[in-house]
Parts: sequence; structure tokens; C-alpha cells
Amino acid sequence: MTVELKSANSAKVGKIFKDARNNLELSKKDIAEALVMNIKYIQAIESGNYSHFPSEGFARAYFIKYQDFLSINCDFPLIYEEDTRKVEIIEKSISKINTSLMPFFKKGVIVILTTFVFLIFYNIISNNNSAENENNMADNNENEQFLDQETKNKIIELDEPVVFDEASNEVNKVNIENKTSSLLNNKLTLNFLDECWIEIYSGNELVANQLFQLDDVYMLDIKKPFKVVVGNADNVEGTYNGDSIDFITNANRLRVNTIIFNDE
Repeated sequence: MTVELKSANSAKVGKIFKDARNNLELSKKDIAEALVMNIKYIQAIESGNYSHFPSEGFARAYFIKYQDFLSINCDFPLIYEEDTRKVEIIEKSISKINTSLMPFFKKGVIVILTTFVFLIFYNIISNNNSAENENNMADNNENEQFLDQETKNKIIELDEPVVFDEASNEVNKVNIENKTSSLLNNKLTLNFLDECWIEIYSGNELVANQLFQLDDVYMLDIKKPFKVVVGNADNVEGTYNGDSIDFITNANRLRVNTIIFNDE
């Protein structure tokens, strides 16, 4: 059950928004179309019930966006303050528990390290008794190093088989080339330079709506057709299938832009 995020103060602020909209003789639908904003968020602000928003940051972004459009000045309601105090109390409690368990943790680490050193020493002695085991270990280490390097380069994944040509002692490059190509297919990547909100639609379905901050990175696998709606368009850079996306050109006076990706 969704908790109702509403107070007398938020309802009072919502009435200010509603009266300002009515004075401009605009409907909620008019506002939604002008701001590229979901009508349920407009209703949430005007009713003072913020339970429809996924987070406080997202609610604040739309609050400011709607406020600027109506040319009014209101303080954001402090309906999230109580939840914030609960989170702080929980975090402090966890910190105290972790501190009290630290001596036991240190003893456990010492025991684990001692056991690990003993096992290594035992394996070294055993391996010295068998030249065949030494050769097998060398081969296994070489293969593991190769797989580790390939994984770091994002060319192959560890759960996929690597095919070796025993005659030439080379890797089958067909699977690697196919994997490298597929990494770029349908990949949307967004890098945020400052506060910025986005909405992503696959067809008519809203698949993402979120507020981002400086240095945030967002990646999504999505096929055409789709569209990206961006607020504060000059605060985001992005690529789709490796091609750069221009978010600034054609942005409106509120720095909102809609980028459409068709099948063409």
C-alpha cells in the first residue's frame, strides 16, 4: 500500500498552484502538453499529495518546473523530512553494530589468512613432487590470464566458451568479433554534467523517468522506435549505438527537448 505523502502545508501550496493555473485559464492538459509533463504529476502538486513521485528529488524537479511556468514562488513542502530522519537513525544504528563487531571481524580475518597460507604451502610441496602437475598448472594459469584480460576488455564474458585452434595455438576470432559488435547494438548512454531530468518512452510506454545529478551515468538497452524527453538539455551528453546525440539544438525556452529515434 502506498503511503500518502501529504500535509496541511502541501495542500495549501497546491492550492496556490491551482489558483495560478486557473487565473491563466489553462487546463491540466494544457500544462502537461506545454511542459511535456505527465498529468498525474500536475495533479499531485495541486492536491499536495506527493506519493505519485518516485523520489523527493524527482518531485522537487517537477515542482520547480511547474512553478517557473506559472511565474510563482513557493517553498517546497517539507513532507519528506520525517522519512529522512528515520533513514538517519537506521544508518547510525547500523554503524554502531558494525563497530561492536569489529574485534570479531579482525580475528576472523586472521584465521582465514592463516588457513589460506597453509593451503598454499601445502600445494607448493605437493606440486614439487610431480612435474606433470607443474605443467598443468602453468597451462591453466595461462588460460585464466587470457580469459581475465579478455573480460577486462569487454570482448568476451567468462560464461561464454573460448575456442582455441590447437594447431596454430590461436583463439577463434569469430566469436570475439560477433561479441564486440553486439556490445554497441541498441545501447543508449547518457552522461550528466549537472542536474537534469529525463523521460524515456518505448512507443507510447514510459520506461524510465528519473532525476540525475553531476557525474551520473545512465545506460539502457532499447530498440527503435523510442524517444527521450530531457529537461535542462544543456546538462546532458549521450550516444546511441556509438553515435552522438544533440540535446541542445531545438530545445525550447525552458531547456526541454524531445529526441525521437525512428526505425529509419
